[in-house]
Amino acid sequence: MDAFLKRKNDEENSNDMKKAKPNETCPHAIKCYRRNPHHFKEYGHPHYELLQKGEPLELPPNYPQQKQIIMEQLEVLKSLRGLQKPAMEENKVKASTSTSSDGGRQSTRQKTTSYIPNSTPSSKMHNGPSMLEKLEKNAPYNLFFSIIPDSPQTVTHQNTITFHELLCPSLGDLKCSLQMNFMIDIAWLMEQYEKMGQEKKPLTILYGDEFPDMKKYIKLKLPNVTEQYVKPKDPFGIHHSKVGIYVYTDNSLRVVVSTANLYYEDWNYYNQGLWISPRCPVLDAAQSDVSGDGPTNFKTSLISYLNSYELPILKQWIDYIKRADFSAVRVHLVASVPGHHTAAIRPSNCHLHRVGELLSKHCSLPAKTTPTSEGPLSWGIIAQSSSIGNLGKAPGDWLRSTLLRSLASHKDCKLPSNSNATISVVYPTQNNVLGSYYGPLGGGCLPYSKSAHEKQKWLKDYLHEWRADDLSRSRAMPHIKTYCRVSPCTTKLAWYLITSANMSKAAWGANINKMGKSYVRSYEVGVLFIPSNFNETYFQIKLTDSDSQNLFPFVYDLPLTSYKKEDEPWCN
Repeated sequence: MDAFLKRKNDEENSNDMKKAKPNETCPHAIKCYRRNPHHFKEYGHPHYELLQKGEPLELPPNYPQQKQIIMEQLEVLKSLRGLQKPAMEENKVKASTSTSSDGGRQSTRQKTTSYIPNSTPSSKMHNGPSMLEKLEKNAPYNLFFSIIPDSPQTVTHQNTITFHELLCPSLGDLKCSLQMNFMIDIAWLMEQYEKMGQEKKPLTILYGDEFPDMKKYIKLKLPNVTEQYVKPKDPFGIHHSKVGIYVYTDNSLRVVVSTANLYYEDWNYYNQGLWISPRCPVLDAAQSDVSGDGPTNFKTSLISYLNSYELPILKQWIDYIKRADFSAVRVHLVASVPGHHTAAIRPSNCHLHRVGELLSKHCSLPAKTTPTSEGPLSWGIIAQSSSIGNLGKAPGDWLRSTLLRSLASHKDCKLPSNSNATISVVYPTQNNVLGSYYGPLGGGCLPYSKSAHEKQKWLKDYLHEWRADDLSRSRAMPHIKTYCRVSPCTTKLAWYLITSANMSKAAWGANINKMGKSYVRSYEVGVLFIPSNFNETYFQIKLTDSDSQNLFPFVYDLPLTSYKKEDEPWCN
């Protein structure tokens, strides 16, 4: 396999850590929040040259607390370059009261974001609904999307949140937490904990991208944090899962499955999705550890996934899970773990086998009773991701022969050897990215390789634009990954999967061989929603006159918009 896969396959190369040119100007300009020395070695910050000359510095609108960050960044610069720290007088650094725009489209570099430095815990300054209230209002699906500060409408939506709300005391008195992710900016993450007064609580982190000096930073400044870098055995695989486990003082817990890395850009610039579990109470003393699994076997699947790491650092978290009651959880855990997998071993830690197995058992589609009636094939499958792997020279090499084989499964068609079902792929065009809030920088979360696309031009016949006008999200690029099956009228879903897995062999699994095995390269986690687990026939995503049930949250617009002849996907 080509060597670039190590870097490109997962979708999330960090702009400032992977691709920056020496002395390139930081894209966040004066709103840069980073304090990592590596960042300042890679990027220039012209506003510091102004300060060094004693010139006044005007902060972005309503952003006076950036001064605290500037002070800390100057200490970093001083240590790197021997700079003398300029006096930060009130008349030298002041907040602007005006906003700027460019042809009616506001520049993200000049606008206020939701980021608040660590001066006052948000639990003391929050005037809106508590996180528990939000969770109750979004039951039973508990599916949320990230707030996009540059799209103010998203702040008002019922199911939008910021990361630090996951630490809200209304959810429980936090005892300790586990964060499993690909990229973690530990300084940013700890500031989110501090916003909710949780920065002293024990925290365990597992990560797949080595952040410069992270170990040293944690050792010197964060005695309550335990870290573990996860390097898959496969040289082209990555630890791409995004899972949080929050244990409370009564040993109850919640699980969060997300599509977002743990750093500023992912939670402010891109469309993300996350599922939050109900609070899972402790089992009664008389109940055994194998109790409290519920109809979806979520508990068993989660334990199987965590055991696959074979890491001592996870033992206490597995023990917490064993003693918790997951009977209220209604989604299925879908995981991928590096290695060879067969469908015979359940739960399979391979997206291909796991999704196919669950849909074969639980997914119901209308039978075709007359020549004109809707049958299963009229329900289209949609794959939406933030990156695309090497799929082969033709659709039959993997997309239709392997991925579609899994996604097209249902009760009356168990793991078909092939399928005539339709599959559509949602991925941003070049114009989608250039018209985003951040221009070309908006494509930072979309590392589809140009060299890969050149080898699979056939894919363009399947591609559709990123459009999310209904939720005011079109101009923020999608880092969320979703897969679903939609009714011909585009008002219902037969199932819905949100996951960290992009549309690639590394994430889902390679072609299934004659022994029924598929090879996975990376760690991935998602959750699968099936209507029957919610006592529904289908998920309603658009209301009709006869509908009275809750709407299932859906992030992009339907019907889809096909690529025009001149359109090309965004590639790096």
